[in-house]
Amino acid sequence: MRTTEQKPNPTNSDVKDTSKTSVRGKLPAEIGTDYNFKREIVWKNALGFLALHLAGLYGFYLSLVVGLISGEGVTIGAHRLYSHKSFKAKFPLRLVLIILQTIAGQNCLYVWVRDHRQHHKYSDTDADPHNAHRGFFFSHIGWLMSRKHPAVIEKGKTIDMSDLEADWVGLIKE
Repeated sequence: MRTTEQKPNPTNSDVKDTSKTSVRGKLPAEIGTDYNFKREIVWKNALGFLALHLAGLYGFYLSLVVGLISGEGVTIGAHRLYSHKSFKAKFPLRLVLIILQTIAGQNCLYVWVRDHRQHHKYSDTDADPHNAHRGFFFSHIGWLMSRKHPAVIEKGKTIDMSDLEADWVGLIKE
């Protein structure tokens, strides 16, 4: 077995005063550490880092809150109220739900409702905008990244949208 020589760690008595001598070309062990050096905080930098981290935390918080609330605009507004007509809502609630659905960034309300109604009417066929037979990725997000199948375009024109077309609030984004 090979043994290697170990150099002892420098202690305070071994530390050289480097303020008068050059440290160029010396190894770290030869330079030492001046434990008596007093550091000055650069407040501009420290406050800048603090501000950046606080802004990041605030952004993370906002993304969670906005994400959850805008998701309700899709779930309650576009899906339950407009696509399935599960309940009736007065003007202020419809307006709030459309604003939240807009913040979610999931197409305009008209297109979202039409595609969802078409999905239920022609489920798992070529006329279904997010046909599950085309795979997991396609049915969740791939359908948004590719051109529509000709059957989707053809059958989409036959979906009854008269209720949404009669509601001027629902057509604000259109």
